[in-house]
Amino acid sequence: MNDVKNTTKVPHLPTDIPFNGEQKQWLGGFLAGLHTRLLVKEEGVNNQQTATAVALKPLTIIYGSQTGNAQAVADDAQEMAKEHGLTVNVIDMDDANLQDLAKCERLLVVTSTYGEGEMPDNAQALWDDISSDGAPSFENSYYSVLALGDTNYDGFCTAGILWDERLQALGAQRIADRVDCDVDFEEPANQWINEALATIAQKGSSASGEQVSASQKKPVKSKFNRQNPLSAELITKKPLTQPNSSKETFHYEFSLEESGETYEAGDALNVVSTNRETLVNDLLALFNTSGEIVEPYKGESLTLKDIFTNILEIRTPSKDLIAELALRSGDEKLTSLVNDTNKEALNDFLWGKDTTDLLRLYPQAQFSVAEFIALSKPLAARAYSISSSIKHHKQQVHLTVANVRYKQNDREHHGVCSTFLADKAVVGDKINCFFSPNKSFSVPDNSNAPMIMVGPGTGIAPFRAFLEERVATKAEGDNWLFFGDRNSETDFLYQEEIETMQSTGLLTRLDLAFSRDQSEKIYVQDRMLENAKELFAWLERGAYFFICGDAYRMAKDVDKALHKIIEQQGGLSSQASQEYVNQLKKQKRYVRDVY
Repeated sequence: MNDVKNTTKVPHLPTDIPFNGEQKQWLGGFLAGLHTRLLVKEEGVNNQQTATAVALKPLTIIYGSQTGNAQAVADDAQEMAKEHGLTVNVIDMDDANLQDLAKCERLLVVTSTYGEGEMPDNAQALWDDISSDGAPSFENSYYSVLALGDTNYDGFCTAGILWDERLQALGAQRIADRVDCDVDFEEPANQWINEALATIAQKGSSASGEQVSASQKKPVKSKFNRQNPLSAELITKKPLTQPNSSKETFHYEFSLEESGETYEAGDALNVVSTNRETLVNDLLALFNTSGEIVEPYKGESLTLKDIFTNILEIRTPSKDLIAELALRSGDEKLTSLVNDTNKEALNDFLWGKDTTDLLRLYPQAQFSVAEFIALSKPLAARAYSISSSIKHHKQQVHLTVANVRYKQNDREHHGVCSTFLADKAVVGDKINCFFSPNKSFSVPDNSNAPMIMVGPGTGIAPFRAFLEERVATKAEGDNWLFFGDRNSETDFLYQEEIETMQSTGLLTRLDLAFSRDQSEKIYVQDRMLENAKELFAWLERGAYFFICGDAYRMAKDVDKALHKIIEQQGGLSSQASQEYVNQLKKQKRYVRDVY
C-alpha cells in the first residue's frame, strides 16, 4: 500500500464557518488532496536527493562532426545515459586531450567522414595524435564507435572505421560492434546508442573515482527533424543571376512565423523535396509499368508513383545498384570500373549520368521493380547553407540556390531539389524543411576578431549571413570577403548589397575573381596569393579563416594557397606551415562548409 496515503489525514474544519454540510465535505476533500500532493512532492524531492548522492559511472563521448550530425547523436546519447546510471561528458574532438582520453574507462566515439574518406575538420588534430607512434595505451578502456557517412562517396564511413581499428590496436576493448550509418542514420544510431549504453554501463569499476567535468548546457532540441519536418511558407523567390547568364541562381525567403524555430548564422536548412514528374515517368516507362501498381515498402503498401516521387532517390544511382548492374549486364568495362580500387575512372564514367541513363545503357541487365526498390536509397533532404541572420531578418530564413540543369544522352537532366524549388514551388507554398546546426562554422564570439571569408558562387550564402549578423550585433571586427563567379555582369550575386557593405565600411576589404571576364581564368585562390602579405598579417592578428563552396576543386585549391601563403610569408618549412594550419583548426579559426 502507499505510505503517503496511510499517513494522510483529512483536516478538521471549524464548526462556525458559514458552509452547509455538502460544502464542508467538498472543502475537506479538497484540502486532503492538496495535503497529499504536498507529501508526494516532498517524497519526490527526498528520493531525488538520495539518487543524486549515488555515484554515477562516468562515460566520455567524443565526436568528430562537419555539419553537426555527429554532435547531435552524441547529445542524444548523453540524454539517454542517465537511465543506465551513467554521467556523461560530451567532448568536441578538437577539445580532447589524448593523454586524458586514454585514462577513460568508458569511451564512445561518434564521427562523420568528410569528403572522400577524410577526418572532419574538428577531428584531424586528435587523429594525428592517436595515430602517431607515441600514442598511449587504451588497455583499460571499453569503447564502441558509431560512424556516419554516405554510400555515394568512396570513403564511406572511413573516419569511423579508422577510429575503431586504432582504438583496438591500442588495447581498448570493444563492447559493441561499430555501426556504419548512411544518410538516413537516425534509426541505426538510436539502436547503437541503446546497445552501447546498456553494455558499457556494466563495464569497469562500479564507482570510478575519475573526475568528469560537466558538459556545457545544451540548447533546447528542435521538435522538427527528418521524420517531422517544419512546414514553412515560401514568401519570396527571385533570380540573382541575369537572364543571359550561363547559370541560374535563385534567392528564397521562408517564414518561420508561429513555428518557434530559430537558427544561428552558419547553420544549414534541409529542404525536403520530391522527384521530378518527368523523371518518375521515365523510370516507370523503363519498367513498362503503371504508377498505380502497388508495391510493399518497409511494411506499407504504396503505389509506385508515390514510391518513385516521394520515397526513393531515383536520380543518383546507389553504389549497390551500380555493382548489381555490372554483375547482371556482364559488361567487361563496367565490371572493371566497379572492381578497380582507383575509383576516379568510375566517377569519370558516371559523371552526369542518372539512374535512367545507366539502366538504358545496359538493357541486358534485367531488374524487377521490387529488386530496383531494394537496391535504391531513400530520398534524402538537401542541405543548404543559410544566407541570412535571424537577428537581421526576424522570423525568416533565406537560401541561395544554384539550379542544376544540363543535357546529356539526349535527355534533359535536372537537380532534384534545386529545380523543385525553381520550377515547382511558388510563393505561398508550404515547404517541408528542418535545421541542422553547424556550431563550428559561426561568427566569432569575439566581436573584434577579423574574419576572412572565401565564398565563390553560392558559397557567398553563409557570409551574407555572417555580415548581417555583425551589423545586427554592432561588431567592430574587420571583414574581408573573397568572392567570384563566371562573369561580373551576369553572376555578381547580391551585388548591390555587397557594394553597400563595402561603401559603409562593413567590408574592410573586397576581392573579386570573375573567371571568364578575361582570357586567362582568375579564381579566388589567385586573389589570395596576390594579397599574401596582408592575408598572413590578418592571420597573425587573430583572423578567422572561412571557406564555403565546392569541396572537390575550389576548397582544395584554396587550402593549398593558404598553406603556401603561410609557408612563404611566415618563413616556415612545409611541416611548420602544416602545424600552423592545424593550430588554426584547433582554435576553430580555420573552418569549412564545403559540399
